[in-house]
Amino acid sequence: MKYILSLFAVLFVSNLTYSQDDDKLILGKSNELDNAAFYDLSDPQGVNMEVNLWGYVRLPGRYRIPSKTTFIDLMSYAGGPTDESNFEEIRILRNAGDPSKKPSVIRLNYDDLLWGKKISSNPKINPVLMPGDVVLVMEENRYSFREDVMFFLPIFTTVVSVATLIVTLSLK
Repeated sequence: MKYILSLFAVLFVSNLTYSQDDDKLILGKSNELDNAAFYDLSDPQGVNMEVNLWGYVRLPGRYRIPSKTTFIDLMSYAGGPTDESNFEEIRILRNAGDPSKKPSVIRLNYDDLLWGKKISSNPKINPVLMPGDVVLVMEENRYSFREDVMFFLPIFTTVVSVATLIVTLSLK
């Protein structure tokens, strides 16, 4: 009993010594952007802009980048696409925040670069990004046998459990 109380006291005191108040974690108390997905890759001597990169890339977030940055440059800054990304459906939303201009969507298809056995010789569009652009990399809907197994496995195990219970009760 003495050892259990000692262990409890040590755990209680160690919990108090390792607890801490971090004001940066409290919403509205931090002025820093280091906790958010904000990446500053700006040129200190040049003209810079901010764009958003959403979706299935390694580092999605808001990017401060040099002007004349292209889509491929931004994807390189973000660490490239993830395995779930659909490179047939990349969208750039332009002029969404400017009420004086009509918003437009630029669609890109780089699928053959990532997944194709032969890379197309057609020239790819590599648009220069504009301030306020939102780049969306969508998820590819791929069929996998695992999804079917994950759906049917709980049903199958329930049926087997009930059948085992019935057989066990009937043998008694």
